Amino acid sequence: MDKTLTKLVKLPYFRTSHLEALLPHLKKPSLYQKISRWLKKSEIIELKKGYYVTKEYKEKNISDPSYLFYLANILRYPSYVSGAYILSKYDILTEITYPITSITTKTTRIYTNSLGNFIYYSISSKLYKGYDRQLFKNEPIYAASLAKALFDYLYIKYARRKIKAAEIIARERLNLENFKKNDIKEFKEYCRLSNKKILLELGLKLFKSRQELYF
Repeated sequence: MDKTLTKLVKLPYFRTSHLEALLPHLKKPSLYQKISRWLKKSEIIELKKGYYVTKEYKEKNISDPSYLFYLANILRYPSYVSGAYILSKYDILTEITYPITSITTKTTRIYTNSLGNFIYYSISSKLYKGYDRQLFKNEPIYAASLAKALFDYLYIKYARRKIKAAEIIARERLNLENFKKNDIKEFKEYCRLSNKKILLELGLKLFKSRQELYF
């Protein structure tokens, strides 16, 4: 293995700037040729333009969900994992697979690579909240709470559409058994903060049967 690669296999990702620091005497054309050779030999994987990971590191860590969260946060900053991807982990949504969905204050974007599809939805800064700090190998990762993941999912999908809350509830067939009293309260707070009519309606109707158990 290339001596430079032996240093890179320990990194969860690396950028072109990392290589420039490791190989300060190598001119940029030669640097890009080296990257091109690694890509052709499948020794590294391109995550997005200028962002890479070694095949060895990927294979060792791909089974750890926290690694995908970490990459999702890195590929578009600031962002936190949310929406359909989080809900599917809790069996709130019934479909089997979802892309890695995230929320950002930047523009909407999609990155596709061999690790998956990373989709970023734009949201206003006042709604950029409701996420928790976790760790991947001592590196911070950010993911939405269950309540915020549900809010983000519904907000992105329906906030700008003319549709009734009852139709959304019937269409989505959400499994809400994992939502506790505090989750419901948190979800309603985001609905009020959004000040969107359809979200306000969902805040009142989505958990109506569950509320009878709690209140």
